[in-house]
Amino acid sequence: MQLIIDNILAALVYSSVALVVISTQFSASQTTVESTISYMSKKQILELGATLEQELKLIGQGTTNKITQVINNADGQTTRFTFWRNNGVSDLKIEFRLVATDTIMVNGDQVKRYRMDRYENDVYSGGSVPTLRDFVVETLDANGNVVVPASAVLVRARIRDTYPLGDPDEMHIGHSFWGMTVRPENI
Repeated sequence: MQLIIDNILAALVYSSVALVVISTQFSASQTTVESTISYMSKKQILELGATLEQELKLIGQGTTNKITQVINNADGQTTRFTFWRNNGVSDLKIEFRLVATDTIMVNGDQVKRYRMDRYENDVYSGGSVPTLRDFVVETLDANGNVVVPASAVLVRARIRDTYPLGDPDEMHIGHSFWGMTVRPENI
């Protein structure tokens, strides 16, 4: 009888230890996946931000035209941002357009996602990944107040990106932010 009780106790102890090890391994695996997805999102938004920063610094370069259009939707997102610069040969009209791509559920709420397309003289010339949640460009005066494009001295841009993979409801952080304010030399 003692042998049977010892075997049952050993099986219970083994099962408990195995359950703890399996749950710890599962949690570590989930954290690794979430970290990888977070890194992907941050990399995407930093690359988009670097490209946008380079573009914004060139507003008005070599031309008398500057920022001609900033259109925002009801949610305050910039749906069109148009400016001019010269490439050494001709004037280029650069336009960023926010395009709706899909809708996902985050914490029970529907969240729209977008893609930002870049046009050069009304010809498509690239775009972002289709996971943007927010894109805002504001023209500012020297004190940081929002002004009409003709009075702008500074340009502020903000981007928020949702994670491209995974279940946003199960993640600790479901998006990445990028933002900056630049002073284009030519406006």
